[in-house]
Amino acid sequence: MTIKPDKYSVVGKRLPRVDAAIKSTGEAKFSEDIILPGMLFAKVLRSPHAHAKILNIDTSRAEKLPGVKAILLNKDTEEIYAAPDETVLATDKVRFVGDEVAAVAAVDEDTAIEALGLIKVDYEPLPAVFDMEEALKKESPKVHEFYDDNIPDNINVSFGNVEEGFARSEYIREDRFVINPTHSCFSEHHMCVAYFDSSGKLTVWTPIQSSHFIQKNMAYNFKLPENKVRIKIQNVGGAFCGRGSDRTYHYIAALLSKKTGRPVKLRFTSDEEFLVYRGGGKYIMDFKTGVKKDGSIQAVYGNFTIDSGAYLATQFIVLRFLALNLQMLYKVNNAKCEGKLVYTNNPPYFFHHGAGMVAMRFAFGSQLDQIAQDLGIDPVEMNLKNAVTKGYTTPSKIHYASCGLSDCIKKTAKQSNWKKKYGKLPKLRGIGIGCGMIRSGGKGMFLYDTSAAFLKIQEDGTVHLFTGLPDMGQGSYTAMAQIAAETLGIRLEDIIVIAGDTEVTPLDIGAISQRGTFTTGNAVKAAALDARGQIAKLAAGKLETKPSNLIFRDGKISVKNNPEKAMNFSDAISEALNSTEGRYVMGRGFYNPPITAADPKTLEGNSSLAYSFGAQIAEVEVDPETGFVKLLKMTAAHDVGFAINPMAVEGQMEGQIFSGMGQTLYEECLMENGQVLNPSLLDYRTPRPLEIPEIESIIVESNDPYGPYGAKEVGQGPIQCTSQAIANAVSNAIGVRIKEVPITPERVLAALRSKDRDSCKP
Repeated sequence: MTIKPDKYSVVGKRLPRVDAAIKSTGEAKFSEDIILPGMLFAKVLRSPHAHAKILNIDTSRAEKLPGVKAILLNKDTEEIYAAPDETVLATDKVRFVGDEVAAVAAVDEDTAIEALGLIKVDYEPLPAVFDMEEALKKESPKVHEFYDDNIPDNINVSFGNVEEGFARSEYIREDRFVINPTHSCFSEHHMCVAYFDSSGKLTVWTPIQSSHFIQKNMAYNFKLPENKVRIKIQNVGGAFCGRGSDRTYHYIAALLSKKTGRPVKLRFTSDEEFLVYRGGGKYIMDFKTGVKKDGSIQAVYGNFTIDSGAYLATQFIVLRFLALNLQMLYKVNNAKCEGKLVYTNNPPYFFHHGAGMVAMRFAFGSQLDQIAQDLGIDPVEMNLKNAVTKGYTTPSKIHYASCGLSDCIKKTAKQSNWKKKYGKLPKLRGIGIGCGMIRSGGKGMFLYDTSAAFLKIQEDGTVHLFTGLPDMGQGSYTAMAQIAAETLGIRLEDIIVIAGDTEVTPLDIGAISQRGTFTTGNAVKAAALDARGQIAKLAAGKLETKPSNLIFRDGKISVKNNPEKAMNFSDAISEALNSTEGRYVMGRGFYNPPITAADPKTLEGNSSLAYSFGAQIAEVEVDPETGFVKLLKMTAAHDVGFAINPMAVEGQMEGQIFSGMGQTLYEECLMENGQVLNPSLLDYRTPRPLEIPEIESIIVESNDPYGPYGAKEVGQGPIQCTSQAIANAVSNAIGVRIKEVPITPERVLAALRSKDRDSCKP
């Protein structure tokens, strides 16, 4: 269902972002801009070894350096754990190159750096393991002593009967895919400012995806009541799954502040970013898929091995997302997933951009495309035949109240002239399709998916909107302001968003799991409805009608079917404030989806109310001499339920295509003995502006019944489609399947040579 554009005044409109001016003029404040009186600057001493015992740490020379105010060792960290297996600073062992050993606070960064060079650490190197398959061997060095092996987490879950499904299949294919480590390269470095004041209250300024989540964790670890920990989020220069939780550096800065009684800033350099940022690790993904000859999927088996690096944090979530996703995009009645996380002495990993699902979609989307080729089926028709639809319930009991997947496939195919191009392009030109889906928030990562919002309306009719949802650059402040403005019938510029401060803003789980538009948006709408109801009662008396007969639109409150009988919104507010009763209009809204988390063992349960869907078609050209893949065009469609701001939605789609093409064609952390060999933006290849293709964005609106104004996520849905579409286009261009990303020129040339050798065989 497409909603008529004239139904609303503010939502559904292509409006500029509320923070556009301050960001484009450089006035926007980031955590880096925080300067406090008496501030100290911290630096961290890191291990040069991938695996070693710490025999002794001598800080005596560093302590004597003028300007050094505090040195932090593990014994000073109050037994705080930043993750279940990770202390704030290393205890008796280091487990990866870059593991944090000590920290210094000094009057400036130069002094802190000099002090690090004066700290002497005696190490006893230990055997290390960097390859996952080696780490799985019984005789392999153990990264952590409290495990009998290097497997901190595993999963074995089934939906339906996969054996029966394969028995019914008329064609079965097995493939292995490899996804290499990546870094999301966001523009703002990891950093924080922490200040323990004289009252014992801790204030932390940091770019993070959830202020309330880190507040709860830091209060727990410091044994403080939550009102003694204040987290303040400024503007944030990107997150991409990389700022979801509290980290060791938050505690290092806080502990140094506690020790000195002064505010401490800890900011990491570009080189350190490749150690501090915990991006996506290496994935090995084995797929076995059985289909009928008409292409209908009968069974899918996935076996996933994921490099966790030296420590475990939130990677266990990836395994469960991957297992569920086997049966969420297509009508797969029989699916089984086995997977494991593997400790190595590589840097710790969290997520690739896309929460791990981009890797899975690349692998399974590539295999499905190959099956279509093997059976002589058009890949578009293969995707349509198996696509989930509105009203469908998966074997794991996930239900789709809205679903525009088939529309996305059809619209991209039509817009890209698929039928005229597939199999008919010149040599070394190719076209490929990729499909994806993702949830709009939900329960599972947390027991709750809570958002609250407050509205305070001023006498002039302007509105202060208080929300705990931070803006990572995705435009959530604008979306929330549009929802509030539409509900109250006022202009977007009359909404002032106040966000990301635990002392001021209400509870919100944060900008994670693609929940902002859906969950926080519902809370904001509820708060605006609450305020509107209060205003309607007062205005009804003035306009001599019932509150239910009033219409709020374009800054006026009018009587239904009698538009001449009206009053200004601001006049109604002024009347409320200056009446003898003295009513101050404040709206309160709350939203926690009426669902339960999936069963932790079986993963059964509808843990989200809304899911978005998308399809993309990539067109590429391959240079046979260099192996370079040129991405010519991307045609992308995404089901957003309802586009709160079409311009912002298109921006999200384009940004995720850029990130997805980077993961697919360029980006890779080159590893050797646990070290990143290309730890800088000079050597870590990302797409340049001249390599960005023509992008045609198509917004599909399925009008979700639970979303605010029918809206659902566009946070990480589009990127699910990009990698597989490009990979399938490359395969179509060169006639051979590349099963490892990134698809670098070297891998393309190797594939072409392999194809030539195979063609020479008798």
